[in-house]
Amino acid sequence: MGVGVYKGGAVKYHSVAQNLNRLISQYEYCNGYFGLAGSSNKIRHIYSDDPNKTAKDFYNKISYGGVEETLSNGKGKITNMSDGTIITWREISSSDGSPAIDINIKYSKNAGGLKQQKIHFLTNNWKEILLWKILMCSLMMNR
Repeated sequence: MGVGVYKGGAVKYHSVAQNLNRLISQYEYCNGYFGLAGSSNKIRHIYSDDPNKTAKDFYNKISYGGVEETLSNGKGKITNMSDGTIITWREISSSDGSPAIDINIKYSKNAGGLKQQKIHFLTNNWKEILLWKILMCSLMMNR
């Protein structure tokens, strides 16, 4: 295939493992997961001042060299990587309205240690709200 056929102008088909170093150096990463745990280990949160910009940057880096298509509903993108990993970006998630990226490694031949996860990109004030709720909950439990 020629120049620019793959996402980001890559000249060859990439695996998700080939893109991990670009992400690990910029985003919190531990034991195959990005960001902080949300309601479960597979639901993750990455906080920033501009969640849309951060989600797009993350998506462009993790999906570099993949084959990208627009979702059938027009509300995001899906990229197939050479190893079988499927990356889905939605500008607005149905659960909380935040930008979200799904990393599906079910069919991956080598995800480089990356685990299956859904990442929500939230504003920094969400982090403060969650910490406040945790504090209030623990105070109520200690009554």
